[in-house]
Amino acid sequence: MSETEALEGLRRSEEKLRAYGAEHGLVLREESPWPGYVPAAQQPGPVKHAVWSLAGVLPGGAIGRLRHQAIFGSTFGMDVAGQHTLMICRIPESVGYVPYLGCRPDTIGGAMYAWDNDNRPKQSQVFESVELERRYKVEVAAGQAQNWIYQLFTPTFIDWLAHSTPVDFGFKLDLGVFHCETPNWRGQEGSTSGEVEPALLDVLLENGSRVASRIRDEVLEEAQLIGEPGVVDSAEAYAKFATAPKHGRIIKSILWLARVGAEDDGTAKYATERGMEPESPAQFHARHIGLAMPGAATAVATGPLPQGGREGSVAWLQFSSIVDMEQEYVAVAVGTDARLPSVWIDPEDVGAPGIGAELPAAAEAAMTAGYGLATAHRSACVYMRTEGTTPGSEIDRFAGEAQRIIALLEGSPQSP
Repeated sequence: MSETEALEGLRRSEEKLRAYGAEHGLVLREESPWPGYVPAAQQPGPVKHAVWSLAGVLPGGAIGRLRHQAIFGSTFGMDVAGQHTLMICRIPESVGYVPYLGCRPDTIGGAMYAWDNDNRPKQSQVFESVELERRYKVEVAAGQAQNWIYQLFTPTFIDWLAHSTPVDFGFKLDLGVFHCETPNWRGQEGSTSGEVEPALLDVLLENGSRVASRIRDEVLEEAQLIGEPGVVDSAEAYAKFATAPKHGRIIKSILWLARVGAEDDGTAKYATERGMEPESPAQFHARHIGLAMPGAATAVATGPLPQGGREGSVAWLQFSSIVDMEQEYVAVAVGTDARLPSVWIDPEDVGAPGIGAELPAAAEAAMTAGYGLATAHRSACVYMRTEGTTPGSEIDRFAGEAQRIIALLEGSPQSP
Protein backbone atom coordinates (compact mmCIF):
# COMPACT_ATOMS: atom_id res chain seq x y z
CA MET A 1 0.00 0.00 0.00
CA SER A 2 1.50 3.32 -1.09
CA GLU A 3 1.39 6.54 0.92
CA THR A 4 -1.19 7.86 -1.54
CA GLU A 5 -3.39 4.80 -0.97
CA ALA A 6 -2.98 5.14 2.81
CA LEU A 7 -4.12 8.75 2.74
CA GLU A 8 -7.02 7.79 0.49
CA GLY A 9 -8.08 5.18 3.08
CA LEU A 10 -8.14 7.87 5.76
CA ARG A 11 -10.16 10.14 3.49
CA ARG A 12 -12.76 7.41 2.95
CA SER A 13 -12.93 6.83 6.70
CA GLU A 14 -13.53 10.53 7.32
CA GLU A 15 -16.32 10.68 4.74
CA LYS A 16 -18.05 7.63 6.19
CA LEU A 17 -17.85 9.12 9.68
CA ARG A 18 -19.22 12.44 8.44
CA ALA A 19 -22.18 10.65 6.84
CA TYR A 20 -22.79 8.67 10.02
CA GLY A 21 -22.68 11.85 12.09
CA ALA A 22 -25.17 13.60 9.81
CA GLU A 23 -27.56 10.67 10.19
CA HIS A 24 -27.30 10.65 14.00
CA GLY A 25 -27.08 14.38 14.73
CA LEU A 26 -23.38 14.27 15.67
CA VAL A 27 -20.67 16.72 14.60
CA LEU A 28 -17.41 15.38 13.14
CA ARG A 29 -14.16 16.90 14.42
CA GLU A 30 -10.55 15.89 13.93
CA GLU A 31 -8.72 15.32 17.23
CA SER A 32 -5.10 15.72 18.27
CA PRO A 33 -4.39 12.63 20.39
CA TRP A 34 -1.18 14.04 21.87
CA PRO A 35 0.79 17.31 21.95
CA GLY A 36 2.74 17.81 18.75
CA TYR A 37 0.48 15.56 16.69
CA VAL A 38 0.57 16.42 12.99
CA PRO A 39 -2.01 15.72 10.24
CA ALA A 40 -1.69 12.48 8.31
CA ALA A 41 -0.31 14.16 5.16
CA GLN A 42 2.63 15.48 7.23
CA GLN A 43 3.39 12.24 9.07
CA PRO A 44 6.72 10.63 8.13
CA GLY A 45 6.90 7.00 7.08
CA PRO A 46 4.57 4.70 5.16
CA VAL A 47 1.92 4.28 7.89
CA LYS A 48 -0.64 7.07 8.28
CA HIS A 49 -3.19 7.52 11.04
CA ALA A 50 -5.87 9.98 12.11
CA VAL A 51 -8.29 10.47 14.99
CA TRP A 52 -11.76 11.99 14.84
CA SER A 53 -14.69 12.42 17.17
CA LEU A 54 -18.40 12.39 16.50
CA ALA A 55 -19.69 14.69 19.23
CA GLY A 56 -23.13 15.71 20.45
CA VAL A 57 -26.08 14.53 22.50
CA LEU A 58 -26.04 10.73 22.48
CA PRO A 59 -29.14 8.50 22.68
CA GLY A 60 -30.46 8.69 26.24
CA GLY A 61 -29.43 12.33 26.76
CA ALA A 62 -25.75 12.09 27.75
CA ILE A 63 -23.37 14.55 26.07
CA GLY A 64 -20.35 12.80 24.62
CA ARG A 65 -18.57 11.47 21.57
CA LEU A 66 -17.57 8.46 19.57
CA ARG A 67 -13.79 8.68 19.34
CA HIS A 68 -12.57 6.95 16.21
CA GLN A 69 -9.03 6.14 15.11
CA ALA A 70 -8.01 4.80 11.67
CA ILE A 71 -4.67 3.59 10.38
CA PHE A 72 -3.54 2.67 6.86
CA GLY A 73 -0.18 1.90 5.27
CA SER A 74 2.50 -0.75 4.93
CA THR A 75 5.07 -2.02 7.39
CA PHE A 76 7.56 -4.89 7.09
CA GLY A 77 6.06 -5.69 3.70
CA MET A 78 2.53 -6.10 5.07
CA ASP A 79 -0.45 -3.85 4.45
CA VAL A 80 -2.07 -2.31 7.53
CA ALA A 81 -5.72 -1.21 7.64
CA GLY A 82 -7.65 -0.88 10.86
CA GLN A 83 -10.29 1.06 12.77
CA HIS A 84 -10.88 1.47 16.49
CA THR A 85 -13.81 3.24 18.16
CA LEU A 86 -14.70 3.94 21.75
CA MET A 87 -17.48 5.96 23.35
CA ILE A 88 -16.81 8.68 25.91
CA CYS A 89 -19.39 10.81 27.67
CA ARG A 90 -19.60 12.80 30.88
CA ILE A 91 -22.16 12.02 33.56
CA PRO A 92 -21.22 14.60 36.21
CA GLU A 93 -24.47 13.93 38.10
CA SER A 94 -23.11 10.53 39.15
CA VAL A 95 -19.99 11.41 41.14
CA GLY A 96 -21.53 11.32 44.63
CA TYR A 97 -23.61 8.23 43.92
CA VAL A 98 -21.13 5.97 42.17
CA PRO A 99 -17.57 7.37 42.13
CA TYR A 100 -16.29 4.35 40.21
CA LEU A 101 -17.98 1.48 38.39
CA GLY A 102 -16.14 -0.94 36.15
CA CYS A 103 -17.72 -3.82 34.27
CA ARG A 104 -15.40 -5.94 32.13
CA PRO A 105 -15.55 -9.40 30.58
CA ASP A 106 -14.27 -12.01 33.02
CA THR A 107 -11.85 -13.52 30.52
CA ILE A 108 -8.13 -13.38 29.88
CA GLY A 109 -8.70 -10.85 27.10
CA GLY A 110 -11.04 -8.90 29.34
CA ALA A 111 -8.11 -8.00 31.58
CA MET A 112 -7.37 -5.26 29.04
CA TYR A 113 -10.40 -3.45 30.41
CA ALA A 114 -8.54 -2.78 33.66
CA TRP A 115 -7.48 0.53 32.11
CA ASP A 116 -4.50 2.67 33.08
CA ASN A 117 -3.00 0.40 35.76
CA ASP A 118 -5.36 2.12 38.17
CA ASN A 119 -4.37 1.35 41.78
CA ARG A 120 -7.05 3.33 43.59
CA PRO A 121 -8.89 1.22 46.20
CA LYS A 122 -11.76 -0.78 44.71
CA GLN A 123 -13.88 -3.71 45.77
CA SER A 124 -15.57 -6.47 43.81
CA GLN A 125 -19.32 -6.16 43.52
CA VAL A 126 -21.38 -9.34 43.66
CA PHE A 127 -24.98 -9.78 42.59
CA GLU A 128 -27.28 -12.75 42.88
CA SER A 129 -26.85 -13.64 39.23
CA VAL A 130 -24.82 -16.65 38.15
CA GLU A 131 -25.05 -15.55 34.51
CA LEU A 132 -23.71 -12.05 35.21
CA GLU A 133 -20.83 -13.34 37.35
CA ARG A 134 -19.96 -15.88 34.67
CA ARG A 135 -19.59 -13.12 32.07
CA TYR A 136 -18.41 -10.05 33.93
CA LYS A 137 -16.17 -8.82 36.69
CA VAL A 138 -17.82 -5.81 38.35
CA GLU A 139 -15.86 -3.41 40.58
CA VAL A 140 -16.80 -0.28 42.52
CA ALA A 141 -14.90 2.26 44.62
CA ALA A 142 -14.15 1.12 48.15
CA GLY A 143 -16.98 2.24 50.44
CA GLN A 144 -19.58 2.39 47.66
CA ALA A 145 -23.14 2.57 49.06
CA GLN A 146 -24.69 -0.82 48.39
CA ASN A 147 -28.31 0.32 48.38
CA TRP A 148 -27.77 2.63 45.41
CA ILE A 149 -25.74 0.13 43.39
CA TYR A 150 -28.50 -2.46 43.81
CA GLN A 151 -31.03 0.11 42.62
CA LEU A 152 -28.90 0.63 39.53
CA PHE A 153 -28.50 -3.07 38.78
CA THR A 154 -32.14 -4.06 38.56
CA PRO A 155 -33.03 -7.62 37.49
CA THR A 156 -33.90 -6.31 34.01
CA PHE A 157 -30.57 -4.49 33.65
CA ILE A 158 -28.63 -7.52 34.92
CA ASP A 159 -30.45 -9.82 32.51
CA TRP A 160 -29.65 -7.52 29.57
CA LEU A 161 -25.94 -7.30 30.52
CA ALA A 162 -25.66 -11.04 31.01
CA HIS A 163 -27.47 -12.16 27.86
CA SER A 164 -27.83 -9.38 25.29
CA THR A 165 -24.57 -7.41 25.13
CA PRO A 166 -21.80 -8.15 22.61
CA VAL A 167 -19.26 -10.70 23.76
CA ASP A 168 -16.48 -8.16 24.38
CA PHE A 169 -18.59 -5.28 25.66
CA GLY A 170 -17.21 -3.49 28.71
CA PHE A 171 -17.54 -0.10 30.36
CA LYS A 172 -16.12 2.10 33.09
CA LEU A 173 -17.52 5.11 34.95
CA ASP A 174 -14.73 7.02 36.68
CA LEU A 175 -15.55 10.25 38.56
CA GLY A 176 -18.32 11.16 36.16
CA VAL A 177 -16.55 10.11 32.95
CA PHE A 178 -18.02 7.11 31.11
CA HIS A 179 -16.06 4.99 28.62
CA CYS A 180 -17.04 1.87 26.75
CA GLU A 181 -15.76 -0.24 23.90
CA THR A 182 -17.26 -3.00 21.79
CA PRO A 183 -16.84 -5.30 19.98
CA ASN A 184 -13.26 -6.64 19.95
CA TRP A 185 -11.25 -4.43 22.28
CA ARG A 186 -8.97 -3.38 19.41
CA GLY A 187 -10.60 -3.35 16.01
CA GLN A 188 -14.02 -3.92 14.55
CA GLU A 189 -15.10 -7.53 14.56
CA GLY A 190 -16.40 -8.68 11.19
CA SER A 191 -14.60 -5.99 9.18
CA THR A 192 -12.43 -7.59 6.51
CA SER A 193 -11.57 -4.44 4.56
CA GLY A 194 -10.22 -2.30 7.37
CA GLU A 195 -12.91 0.25 6.61
CA VAL A 196 -15.37 1.93 8.98
CA GLU A 197 -18.39 -0.30 9.61
CA PRO A 198 -21.48 1.84 10.38
CA ALA A 199 -23.36 -1.20 11.71
CA LEU A 200 -20.65 -1.74 14.30
CA LEU A 201 -20.71 1.93 15.27
CA ASP A 202 -24.42 1.35 15.89
CA VAL A 203 -23.60 -1.55 18.23
CA LEU A 204 -21.24 0.63 20.27
CA LEU A 205 -23.58 3.62 20.34
CA GLU A 206 -26.68 1.61 21.26
CA ASN A 207 -25.10 -0.52 23.99
CA GLY A 208 -22.98 2.25 25.49
CA SER A 209 -25.83 4.74 25.46
CA ARG A 210 -28.13 2.26 27.17
CA VAL A 211 -25.72 1.88 30.09
CA ALA A 212 -24.94 5.63 30.29
CA SER A 213 -28.61 6.60 30.24
CA ARG A 214 -29.41 3.90 32.82
CA ILE A 215 -26.83 5.40 35.19
CA ARG A 216 -27.96 8.96 34.52
CA ASP A 217 -31.66 8.16 34.92
CA GLU A 218 -31.09 6.37 38.22
CA VAL A 219 -29.09 9.29 39.60
CA LEU A 220 -31.75 11.82 38.61
CA GLU A 221 -34.50 9.64 40.02
CA GLU A 222 -32.64 9.21 43.30
CA ALA A 223 -32.00 12.93 43.57
CA GLN A 224 -35.63 13.79 42.78
CA LEU A 225 -34.62 16.43 40.28
CA ILE A 226 -37.84 18.42 40.53
CA GLY A 227 -37.43 18.81 44.28
CA GLU A 228 -34.46 19.31 46.57
CA PRO A 229 -31.68 16.70 46.26
CA GLY A 230 -30.93 14.74 49.40
CA VAL A 231 -27.58 13.78 50.89
CA VAL A 232 -25.66 11.65 48.40
CA ASP A 233 -25.05 8.05 49.40
CA SER A 234 -21.34 7.75 48.59
CA ALA A 235 -19.97 11.19 49.49
CA GLU A 236 -17.21 9.74 51.69
CA ALA A 237 -16.28 7.11 49.10
CA TYR A 238 -16.14 9.86 46.47
CA ALA A 239 -13.87 12.06 48.58
CA LYS A 240 -11.41 9.21 49.20
CA PHE A 241 -11.44 7.94 45.65
CA ALA A 242 -11.00 11.37 44.07
CA THR A 243 -7.86 12.09 46.10
CA ALA A 244 -6.28 8.60 46.11
CA PRO A 245 -3.04 8.17 44.10
CA LYS A 246 -3.87 6.42 40.86
CA HIS A 247 -0.49 4.85 40.12
CA GLY A 248 1.67 2.74 42.41
CA ARG A 249 5.07 4.26 41.84
CA ILE A 250 6.36 5.67 45.09
CA ILE A 251 7.80 8.89 43.67
CA LYS A 252 4.68 9.64 41.65
CA SER A 253 2.52 9.03 44.70
CA ILE A 254 4.58 11.34 46.88
CA LEU A 255 4.52 14.11 44.29
CA TRP A 256 0.82 13.63 43.64
CA LEU A 257 -0.06 13.74 47.32
CA ALA A 258 2.08 16.83 47.79
CA ARG A 259 0.24 18.48 44.92
CA VAL A 260 -3.18 17.55 46.34
CA GLY A 261 -2.22 18.86 49.75
CA ALA A 262 -1.08 22.16 48.29
CA GLU A 263 -4.29 22.52 46.35
CA ASP A 264 -6.40 21.74 49.40
CA ASP A 265 -4.53 24.34 51.47
CA GLY A 266 -4.88 26.91 48.69
CA THR A 267 -8.60 26.44 48.22
CA ALA A 268 -9.27 26.49 51.95
CA LYS A 269 -7.31 29.74 52.26
CA TYR A 270 -9.19 31.19 49.30
CA ALA A 271 -12.52 30.38 50.94
CA THR A 272 -11.55 31.74 54.36
CA GLU A 273 -10.23 35.04 53.02
CA ARG A 274 -13.52 35.67 51.20
CA GLY A 275 -15.96 34.64 53.89
CA MET A 276 -16.85 31.39 52.14
CA GLU A 277 -16.98 27.85 53.53
CA PRO A 278 -15.49 24.62 52.16
CA GLU A 279 -18.15 22.19 50.92
CA SER A 280 -18.05 18.48 50.16
CA PRO A 281 -17.51 18.10 46.40
CA ALA A 282 -20.01 15.23 46.33
CA GLN A 283 -22.65 17.33 48.06
CA PHE A 284 -21.89 20.21 45.70
CA HIS A 285 -22.64 17.98 42.72
CA ALA A 286 -25.81 16.75 44.44
CA ARG A 287 -27.07 20.31 45.01
CA HIS A 288 -26.66 20.98 41.31
CA ILE A 289 -27.88 17.58 40.14
CA GLY A 290 -28.53 17.49 36.41
CA LEU A 291 -26.17 20.41 35.76
CA ALA A 292 -23.50 19.41 33.24
CA MET A 293 -19.97 20.34 34.29
CA PRO A 294 -16.74 19.65 32.44
CA GLY A 295 -15.25 17.52 35.23
CA ALA A 296 -15.52 16.28 38.80
CA ALA A 297 -14.97 18.70 41.67
CA THR A 298 -11.92 18.18 43.87
CA ALA A 299 -12.55 21.24 46.07
CA VAL A 300 -15.47 23.66 46.56
CA ALA A 301 -15.91 27.00 48.35
CA THR A 302 -19.51 28.10 48.95
CA GLY A 303 -20.88 31.46 50.12
CA PRO A 304 -21.00 35.06 48.86
CA LEU A 305 -19.19 35.13 45.52
CA PRO A 306 -16.38 37.65 44.97
CA GLN A 307 -17.15 40.73 42.84
CA GLY A 308 -20.89 40.43 43.05
CA GLY A 309 -21.84 38.97 46.42
CA ARG A 310 -24.35 36.49 45.05
CA GLU A 311 -24.68 33.21 46.97
CA GLY A 312 -22.98 30.45 45.04
CA SER A 313 -19.97 28.20 44.79
CA VAL A 314 -16.51 28.31 43.30
CA ALA A 315 -15.43 24.79 42.35
CA TRP A 316 -12.11 23.40 41.17
CA LEU A 317 -12.72 20.61 38.66
CA GLN A 318 -10.61 17.93 36.99
CA PHE A 319 -11.30 15.85 33.91
CA SER A 320 -9.35 13.03 32.30
CA SER A 321 -10.15 9.94 30.28
CA ILE A 322 -8.27 7.01 28.81
CA VAL A 323 -7.61 9.10 25.69
CA ASP A 324 -7.66 12.69 26.99
CA MET A 325 -4.90 14.50 28.85
CA GLU A 326 -5.88 15.74 32.31
CA GLN A 327 -7.71 19.05 32.14
CA GLU A 328 -8.44 21.49 34.95
CA TYR A 329 -11.24 24.03 35.32
CA VAL A 330 -12.60 26.60 37.73
CA ALA A 331 -16.39 26.90 37.77
CA VAL A 332 -18.93 29.23 39.36
CA ALA A 333 -22.29 27.57 40.05
CA VAL A 334 -25.42 29.14 41.51
CA GLY A 335 -29.03 28.30 42.19
CA THR A 336 -31.60 30.46 40.46
CA ASP A 337 -35.33 31.10 40.62
CA ALA A 338 -35.48 31.04 36.82
CA ARG A 339 -36.71 27.83 35.22
CA LEU A 340 -33.95 27.15 32.70
CA PRO A 341 -33.64 24.66 29.85
CA SER A 342 -30.97 21.97 30.03
CA VAL A 343 -28.13 23.39 27.92
CA TRP A 344 -24.39 22.75 27.83
CA ILE A 345 -22.21 25.08 25.76
CA ASP A 346 -18.53 24.17 25.73
CA PRO A 347 -15.94 26.42 24.01
CA GLU A 348 -14.83 23.46 21.88
CA ASP A 349 -18.37 22.92 20.59
CA VAL A 350 -19.34 26.47 19.64
CA GLY A 351 -19.15 25.64 15.95
CA ALA A 352 -21.81 22.94 16.20
CA PRO A 353 -25.20 23.80 14.65
CA GLY A 354 -27.73 25.21 17.09
CA ILE A 355 -25.33 25.64 20.00
CA GLY A 356 -26.56 28.47 22.21
CA ALA A 357 -29.84 29.07 20.34
CA GLU A 358 -31.92 28.65 23.53
CA LEU A 359 -29.97 31.28 25.48
CA PRO A 360 -28.67 33.78 22.90
CA ALA A 361 -27.47 36.65 25.12
CA ALA A 362 -25.74 34.51 27.75
CA ALA A 363 -24.37 32.11 25.12
CA GLU A 364 -22.84 34.95 23.13
CA ALA A 365 -21.28 36.46 26.26
CA ALA A 366 -19.81 33.10 27.31
CA MET A 367 -18.51 32.29 23.82
CA THR A 368 -16.94 35.73 23.46
CA ALA A 369 -15.07 35.26 26.73
CA GLY A 370 -14.08 31.67 25.91
CA TYR A 371 -16.07 30.22 28.82
CA GLY A 372 -18.29 27.19 29.11
CA LEU A 373 -21.92 27.55 30.16
CA ALA A 374 -24.37 24.99 31.53
CA THR A 375 -27.94 25.28 32.76
CA ALA A 376 -30.45 22.80 34.18
CA HIS A 377 -33.80 23.41 35.88
CA ARG A 378 -32.86 25.93 38.60
CA SER A 379 -29.06 25.84 38.43
CA ALA A 380 -26.50 27.56 36.25
CA CYS A 381 -22.75 27.21 35.86
CA VAL A 382 -20.02 29.16 34.05
CA TYR A 383 -16.54 27.66 33.85
CA MET A 384 -13.10 28.37 32.43
CA ARG A 385 -10.15 26.16 31.54
CA THR A 386 -7.06 26.62 33.73
CA GLU A 387 -3.51 25.31 33.82
CA GLY A 388 -1.50 24.94 37.00
CA THR A 389 -2.05 27.38 39.85
CA THR A 390 -4.59 30.13 39.17
CA PRO A 391 -4.15 33.28 41.32
CA GLY A 392 -7.04 34.15 43.63
CA SER A 393 -7.33 37.56 41.99
CA GLU A 394 -7.92 35.89 38.61
CA ILE A 395 -10.62 33.65 40.11
CA ASP A 396 -12.24 36.74 41.65
CA ARG A 397 -12.30 38.46 38.27
CA PHE A 398 -13.78 35.37 36.65
CA ALA A 399 -16.42 35.07 39.40
CA GLY A 400 -17.57 38.62 38.62
CA GLU A 401 -17.86 37.86 34.90
CA ALA A 402 -19.65 34.58 35.60
CA GLN A 403 -22.28 36.37 37.71
CA ARG A 404 -22.92 38.87 34.91
CA ILE A 405 -23.38 36.03 32.39
CA ILE A 406 -25.74 34.20 34.74
CA ALA A 407 -27.72 37.41 35.21
CA LEU A 408 -28.29 37.43 31.44
CA LEU A 409 -29.91 34.02 31.79
CA GLU A 410 -32.40 35.51 34.25
CA GLY A 411 -33.03 38.64 32.20
CA SER A 412 -31.89 41.08 34.88
CA PRO A 413 -28.61 42.99 34.45
CA GLN A 414 -26.31 42.77 37.44
CA SER A 415 -23.50 45.04 38.53
CA PRO A 416 -20.52 43.75 40.48
